[in-house]
Amino acid sequence: MIDRRYLPLALVTTMAMLSAGGATGPRVPPRVPVVTITAREFAFDAPDSISAGPTTVRLVSRGRQEHFVQFVKLSVGHTSADYLRASIAHEPTPWAMSVGGVGTIPAGGTAAVTIDLKPGRYVLVCDMSDTDGTAHFVKGMARPLTVVEGPSVAAMPIPDAVLDLTDYAFTLSKPLTAGTHVLRVRNAGSQPHMALLWRLHQGKSVADVVRWMDTTGPATAPVTLVGGVPDLDRGQSVELVLDLIPGRYALICLVDDIHDHKPHYAHGMVREVLIGEK
Repeated sequence: MIDRRYLPLALVTTMAMLSAGGATGPRVPPRVPVVTITAREFAFDAPDSISAGPTTVRLVSRGRQEHFVQFVKLSVGHTSADYLRASIAHEPTPWAMSVGGVGTIPAGGTAAVTIDLKPGRYVLVCDMSDTDGTAHFVKGMARPLTVVEGPSVAAMPIPDAVLDLTDYAFTLSKPLTAGTHVLRVRNAGSQPHMALLWRLHQGKSVADVVRWMDTTGPATAPVTLVGGVPDLDRGQSVELVLDLIPGRYALICLVDDIHDHKPHYAHGMVREVLIGEK
């Protein structure tokens, strides 16, 4: 099976629906500090340290490939080097917690998410596979980040809808309509999950998405990437801003199951979502 955990650039046609501000990038919640992370081959340009509290993370691509950023919080006594060694060796990392991040963006793209960051050591990673099969973080897309205690007057944005991730389902608190939404994405399951939102092409269905995901070899995508959140460990949540147009969408989780290592969509964690007129 092709690893489509994060879509190839050729299949990502636009991130425009994520942008409420046109060329300036996604709208960000008021009173929340904004931290910009720039992705390129193969590194992140980012601050060495930031203050704890609600933070809007804006990912900007200056590379030729698609990238994303995953925030991983490390327990006391562990370092980013420990995490990278364990990840390369495919060893378990119970001392590391995935707290979300910004999903895949194409070259020249930008997207944002708001996270309530706790003090501590983090590592920023992109584990997409390069054309030679090597994960981007192995080639240098891993950067330590220190989140320091400090006064913060920022507040998390108030969501107008909640998306719960469970084993193995997506549950929306209410139907979504066209326009801008602040969506609280929270993992209420017992294991890590992600939430990717893809717009279905005309005449395509969720069944077509599953067949495409399971195809070995080149295949035409039945979807266009809209946005989403990478891995969230259980109990974690973020606020995602989406600008939606009417149409049919697919919500899907590509995380491998901790029991049988099959992707969660194979367990039924994929559903169609209809976005109606405002």
